[in-house]
Amino acid sequence: MTGRGRAAPIILPRPDPTLETRPVPRERHYSVRSIGPGSAPGAREQFQSLEEVKQQANDTGLNPKLYEEEDIRLLLKLLTSEHDIDWREDRSRDEILDPTWGPTFMVTAYSENALKNLDQALLNLVEACCRFLFKDPRFEAYAQETFKRLRFDVIDDKDLLENASDDRIREEFNAHVRSLRLFREDLEDEIRRAEMLEHNLNRPIGPRRYDFCIAMGERTIEELALLVFSDKEEENASVLRAVSVKVIERCWYYPEEADHELVYGRGPNKRYYDGKATCPVYDLPWICGQLYDYCGLHEMFPLSQYHKRLY
Repeated sequence: MTGRGRAAPIILPRPDPTLETRPVPRERHYSVRSIGPGSAPGAREQFQSLEEVKQQANDTGLNPKLYEEEDIRLLLKLLTSEHDIDWREDRSRDEILDPTWGPTFMVTAYSENALKNLDQALLNLVEACCRFLFKDPRFEAYAQETFKRLRFDVIDDKDLLENASDDRIREEFNAHVRSLRLFREDLEDEIRRAEMLEHNLNRPIGPRRYDFCIAMGERTIEELALLVFSDKEEENASVLRAVSVKVIERCWYYPEEADHELVYGRGPNKRYYDGKATCPVYDLPWICGQLYDYCGLHEMFPLSQYHKRLY
């Protein structure tokens, strides 16, 4: 129906057909390497509780009473809100306890240039997070604790991921998450959700840090490796918001048609939410934390404009 009736449906492209001919297994046990302060040996022994951080901030007199825009105190609270959950509900909490935070990176580019630049690109992402966290000296105690807990997991497998489509990245990431077994053995929650949504997603709910992954393609790796940082916070914010990474939501599924409410832009630049989004590098820590207050990335879409909608 057109005119004053219902808007014409927008049909999204169908899933990658190679997932039918070359399906992803239910679980995939990747070799994972980690980067960031939270991945260092013995790092967890240095973590402090929120109460200890608050006391440290009070002792230095740097602890404003009211919450502010992009408040690091709130960010730390959100990022540590799931660390004591027994996801398996079998009293194995201590075995799977993970007090760190940070997304998983799926590497899809394996050219000589990409392999040469990958580590620098990842180190620059860690530095970008650092610049965001330490931009306000009043919150230094909270910034230090948040940064100490940062851990990026990196999955690179040329045979399985080279030039992989976004759909395949999603399924491979989900297979990795399933291999972690951070869910009940009886799959009761997954079965209930499959019945409610009328399809079997094969995507169990778990820690929010596994709600999405970041695709590291050729162009992304090169852009990140070339980042240059400034001593001025305003310049860093401007430069680092001009560079983005692609985030892919793990539990998203293909609807029959696009949601007209999840749209951004107009004309040839109009975009509907399709299970992925571009996230400015500077805002990555804030997006990771704010996700805990939302059902999914679709509620925060578009991520490139999210910081403008705060408060």
